[in-house]
Amino acid sequence: MVSFANGAARQFDCVHDALDCLQHEWPSPRGKRHQKAIDVLSAALARLVPVDDARKAFVSACVESGILVPQALQKGGKARKMKASSNEAGKLSGRLGMEASG
Repeated sequence: MVSFANGAARQFDCVHDALDCLQHEWPSPRGKRHQKAIDVLSAALARLVPVDDARKAFVSACVESGILVPQALQKGGKARKMKASSNEAGKLSGRLGMEASG
């Protein structure tokens, strides 16, 4: 769950949704952490990096942009973890010639 500057709150349950937000809905200015998050989330969908790394990169981009993130998420607390969309990950993995598991 994140809170944008305009007061809108949004929950991200999967890597695909967070990546879509980073690419199409992210506020300006966009910094280095924003681009790194796009790269890491894309790699997570392709199952090249752990989903937890994607979550951390997304939170880092939020912090950089001044988007409020509950402290539990920032410190990896008991908050619900982001999941890779198995359908999307399978599609991307297939395009990359990789086997999709799970």
